[in-house]
Amino acid sequence: APVYFLPPLLAGSLPLLAPYLRRRPQFVVPVTTYLLLVSFGIGLPASVACFPQMASIAASDVEPRYQHLSKQSVQPDGTVVHRPSDSYVYNKGM
Repeated sequence: APVYFLPPLLAGSLPLLAPYLRRRPQFVVPVTTYLLLVSFGIGLPASVACFPQMASIAASDVEPRYQHLSKQSVQPDGTVVHRPSDSYVYNKGM
């Protein structure tokens, strides 16, 4: 994953940062940690956004106690109609 090798690569190759870290090696770990946190802060939301958050599943694939749930709709005259669902839409919760 780029998040793991990018911070040390940046710490050693940035023109302003590399000479400073050579003179003060005690700052290598804090600077690398900071760059890692920034990489995760930018890379993780972007990678999670690549995947859809909503999904659907067929009613026959869910647990038996949920297979017979119905959709409820109200007709213009005010009557409520229950229809069995073929599939369910759910939030993956990422």
